[in-house]
Amino acid sequence: MTESMNLLKQHGFSELACQFSAFISRKEAAQNELVSLTAGVLTEAVAQGHVCLNLWQLPECALPLKTVLPKEPEVWAAELQSAKTIGRPGDYAPMVLTEDGLLYLYRYWLDERDVATAIRSRLHAVADVNHAKLDQTLAEWMTPVDGIDWQKVAVAMALSRHLAVISGGPGTGKTTIVLKILQCLQQQAADLRIGLAAPTGKAAARLQQSISRHQDFEVKTLHRLLGVTEHNDQGRYNAERLLPLDVLIIDEASMIDISLMAKLMRAMPARARLILLGDSQQLASVESGAVLANLSESQQGAFTANFVEQFPSLGLGANAQKNSSALLTDSFVRLQHSYRFDKDSLVGQLAERVNAGDAETAIQMLDGQTASIWHRPDEHSLLNVLTAGYKAFIDAVENKRPALEIIQAFDQFRVLAALKQGPHSVMSVNRLMTRFLAQKGWRTNQTFYPGRPIMITQNDYRQQLFNGDIGVILRDADGQLKACFYFGEELRWVGLNRLPTHETVFAMTVHKSQGSEFDAVSILLPEEISPILNRELLYTAITRARKDLSVLATEQALQHTIHSRHQRESGLKQQLEPNK
Repeated sequence: MTESMNLLKQHGFSELACQFSAFISRKEAAQNELVSLTAGVLTEAVAQGHVCLNLWQLPECALPLKTVLPKEPEVWAAELQSAKTIGRPGDYAPMVLTEDGLLYLYRYWLDERDVATAIRSRLHAVADVNHAKLDQTLAEWMTPVDGIDWQKVAVAMALSRHLAVISGGPGTGKTTIVLKILQCLQQQAADLRIGLAAPTGKAAARLQQSISRHQDFEVKTLHRLLGVTEHNDQGRYNAERLLPLDVLIIDEASMIDISLMAKLMRAMPARARLILLGDSQQLASVESGAVLANLSESQQGAFTANFVEQFPSLGLGANAQKNSSALLTDSFVRLQHSYRFDKDSLVGQLAERVNAGDAETAIQMLDGQTASIWHRPDEHSLLNVLTAGYKAFIDAVENKRPALEIIQAFDQFRVLAALKQGPHSVMSVNRLMTRFLAQKGWRTNQTFYPGRPIMITQNDYRQQLFNGDIGVILRDADGQLKACFYFGEELRWVGLNRLPTHETVFAMTVHKSQGSEFDAVSILLPEEISPILNRELLYTAITRARKDLSVLATEQALQHTIHSRHQRESGLKQQLEPNK
């Protein structure tokens, strides 16, 4: 075992990081321990969501090795440059080192380069748009907003540019924008081939439900759209076989990782429009990268005089810039008006303060509410919150109410935890709730029992069940125990032997909750400070609530969470610069 592999194992690095370090050591003929050690750190950083390793800014996982890594990034970079296994951008090598001191695994460098190239190629106007007709449609669209209506600006941009990035928090009207874009596209040309997609099955189903009353389009997951399967990682549609689309609209774009975005960009026809909608402040994808956040960072929405003149009804005169240096000029809008949260809403105000990193005000807001808002995360407090939150659901199950009523009662409330396992986690909540229900006479010792809520954890295209879908085990009209799901306005019963992998879901992780909304949410943070605790996680959890919110956390954990940011290392912004 090499010295670098020993070091990595001592500090708890993954087996994958240790094995890649050993592989690089063999390739280097064990002549440079620093290269193999760095390879292990890079692998661990990628597993934590970074696209690359920034030699100038160590990730959390590298801090235990700080004493054995070079103190000067220039020295570190110089030593790496001489390695056989590290190339320059454009070289074919296991790792790639840029002039900016960013070290990549080759695959991720290639993905990021392809995404940057594709984005740059789309930063121009669509040639055949009837601007006068579109402006007239927008002028006739009556909305309750004084001043500039950024929803209208977003629609104008989406129809007139080959790339449109629309970022907005919950309740800012992104679904309304999708419907208006579809309407305006059909007015412009009846024969356009339009696709709608989302990164996950749950997000796709939610968008489908939102638009189905108004438009007859099928919303697909990105994997299904591209034809990506476990047996075909590159997808049915790729650089050799392009998607048969003129326009692609993608919702919940914050969940798209760099590799999936690269697959998408390679499959997009050059003349097709790409419209990305999402909340750039939310948690990024579980996989590496944060594409929407990278594109939205430091962008406020800059518009050329030409764009402003094309859409006089928007009132953008003061925003016209003749020579804007903003990367996404005419291609980025940040939605600013919330239609869901008024100025007195705790959820809206708290989300804003967390986003700003203002822990003191956020804690005062929570502490100033009733006792149901602020708790220490002890078992007694947690059980009180659970039994109150799920009372309507428990009553509906025990009184054998109709399946739809039971599912709707369950979906009113959810516990969102930062951790999946350990104290104050999804697992501990599920165990506590299961024990409580057993004391009430529920048969929770059985694998399946009436009232057990489940969440699908693996996509099953044959059953049309996707990771994140939630149902409840109930008896159907014939008295058979089955899993019942509610999609759109339809109940679907699935036999227990046909269920894909699933788990109990009285609580779910904040990551799994993305794309969901509940009337009431309780957020559970662990007492022990953890790298997973950051303001993006808390903001995402807060904004899952429509009305009521409670937080189970110590003040210390909450302060740490609001003050911490999870910045994912990426070179996408640098690669998007015109001279790259």
